[in-house]
Amino acid sequence: MADTARAYFDTVFSLAGEPGRRARDFAGKVREDLRGGAEQVRSHGSRTVTDIGRLVRAEVDAGLSRLGLATQSDLDDLNLRLEHTEDELRELRLRLETEHAAVGPAEPAAEAPNDEEQA
Repeated sequence: MADTARAYFDTVFSLAGEPGRRARDFAGKVREDLRGGAEQVRSHGSRTVTDIGRLVRAEVDAGLSRLGLATQSDLDDLNLRLEHTEDELRELRLRLETEHAAVGPAEPAAEAPNDEEQA
């Protein structure tokens, strides 16, 4: 059905001659302008949504701070500090194990000979 409609459309425009060509050119320009405009609207909408999200996050963080609660940035900072401390603990444990290995195993105290063994 669409192929038939396209064939009729092409036939009508081919009969129109020069005005038909100009109409096709104009329709192509309009289509490109609409695509460009739609892309601009889409990108502007995306930026607007991002900006609104930032504003909402800032207001929520300000409200949490006023209440004395931790914000997401506070939690992120604490997580980084925790990860850093865990890394330091891991390094200290490795150094401690290395030191113990270098000293060697603790030797048991020399046992005093039993009287029975001497006799």
